[in-house]
Amino acid sequence: MRVRLIMPFVAVALAACGSSSTGPKPPVDTQTIEVSNAAFTPPTLSVVSNTKIIWHSTDGPHVIRFTGTVPSGSDPNSSTFGAGTSVSSVNTIFLTTGTYTYEDTLFTGHIGTITVHN
Repeated sequence: MRVRLIMPFVAVALAACGSSSTGPKPPVDTQTIEVSNAAFTPPTLSVVSNTKIIWHSTDGPHVIRFTGTVPSGSDPNSSTFGAGTSVSSVNTIFLTTGTYTYEDTLFTGHIGTITVHN
């Protein structure tokens, strides 16, 4: 008798769990910013939420650092990367709307912005 009473509850609990994943969704778009000793190309970028940004060096070395507000709440800053290489840290998928400013710490005055919208 007890088995009959428990089975409906187990079925409801399993259905509530579902089979869909609640983990992060893959990015909807990927954009590349070229980094050179002269500048970022493009220097400003407007993207939709959930876009992945990749920085690609045409020469080097370079180090990308965000100033002010950083995307995602973790450290999205890069390590040093050189000519012909690309970098995108774990937190360069921009999920939150806003404007983010970054710089190349090895080249004074190299500043770029990314604006994220829905």
